[in-house]
Amino acid sequence: MIRGILFDFDCTLSNRLESAYYMYRWCLHEIFPDMDVNSIDFEARVQRCMLWDEYGTINKRHVFNKIKEKWAPDLDVESWIPRWYENFHNYQELLPDAEPVLQELLQKYRLGIVSNGDGRLQSRKIDVLDLRKYFEVILISHDFGADKPERSIYDEAAHELHLPNEEIAFVGDTFDTDILGAYKAGMLPVWYNNEHRVVTMWNVLQAHDFNDLRKIFLK
Repeated sequence: MIRGILFDFDCTLSNRLESAYYMYRWCLHEIFPDMDVNSIDFEARVQRCMLWDEYGTINKRHVFNKIKEKWAPDLDVESWIPRWYENFHNYQELLPDAEPVLQELLQKYRLGIVSNGDGRLQSRKIDVLDLRKYFEVILISHDFGADKPERSIYDEAAHELHLPNEEIAFVGDTFDTDILGAYKAGMLPVWYNNEHRVVTMWNVLQAHDFNDLRKIFLK
């Protein structure tokens, strides 16, 4: 019986796609202040950055190097890396229906977050969205000392929830970290595929939005 649920953060609780879109709009407006932000040319640059960003899986230095190569030869790439991380938390948005479903889940389950990333940066994003009230456990890989899919971070989350691994579900959007790690740790993996962009032959429980999670866990 499932008694606890662990969530990834980016693209599972937070709407990272939308957050990144508005963050890149801000960056490009700062880099190209004379461009009309309502023009199709400006939007085309934003959309190109979104492709370079690869759903947040790639180092931001790559994106700013591409901006420099294509449009801004004098861009100081190294100064933009910290600016991204100092400001990204300001553009966080929850995924639709996340908050009401979390409120319902909290009545039945122990909840936690396990996120890869820098502790200070991830904590800022969590705090901007006011999520701590829902979660007993928040583990961030940089602070813990191991990244998903390392088993130790899953085991520690289970320990802090005071539940055995087999009584915990893990909801995440990235197969080779969230799903792989949860499976090998003996948890129930739920692949959160809100962008409908995955194809797999692996038999894994999938959710496309928070209403699907409601059906899975509150039926």
